Amino acid sequence: MSEARKAIFARLNQRKISTKKHDFQAPLATKHLNKTEAKKLLIEKLQENRAEVYSIPSTSLTDTLTTIATEKGYKTWLFGKNLSGAKTASKALESVSNEISVIQYDSDYETLREVLFHQVDVSVTSVKAAIAETGTLLLIPDKNEPRMMSLIPPVHIAILKQSDIVTSFQQVADNPPWQGKNMPTNILFISSPSKTADIQQTIAYGAHGPKELIVLIVN
Repeated sequence: MSEARKAIFARLNQRKISTKKHDFQAPLATKHLNKTEAKKLLIEKLQENRAEVYSIPSTSLTDTLTTIATEKGYKTWLFGKNLSGAKTASKALESVSNEISVIQYDSDYETLREVLFHQVDVSVTSVKAAIAETGTLLLIPDKNEPRMMSLIPPVHIAILKQSDIVTSFQQVADNPPWQGKNMPTNILFISSPSKTADIQQTIAYGAHGPKELIVLIVN
């Protein structure tokens, strides 16, 4: 045995092993928030992560979308089939300006790939649930709203019902926002616009997905 190895073992053998018992404290249970408190916390967390958040009455959804289109200059919009009121919103958007067009995600990915990557300015999807304490949106993609809708376009507008906001992830686990016993094959958790710090340790937005996230909480 080498002298260096002997020295290492000698130091290890000389160490005193503590026999003191440490009391284990289980983590405190998350305080259950009411819907108003949960919404407030969710908004704070999302805004901390550079998301735009607006709380609106359900009757103002179409007007809010047309205002966003006018103020931000988004020209090409993409809608799926799951969002309630999508047809009404589409007509309202197209009536705002001749330059605004609305595309329905009603074909397969290969057919829409060119449109998704090079034409769509903003995509609008529904949200199944939101976790207040982490500021996280939960999306369950399906054939009517494929995951590409929230991953490829540069701007993602997420429509969330206030009644679908929960305090913690545990509440999602206890009461899953999907039907049936089996988990969906794909679940998306979104807490901010796409960001990375791979390049020179500087945060850059939009490198791997939408550079803007707009959340509309419908009361």
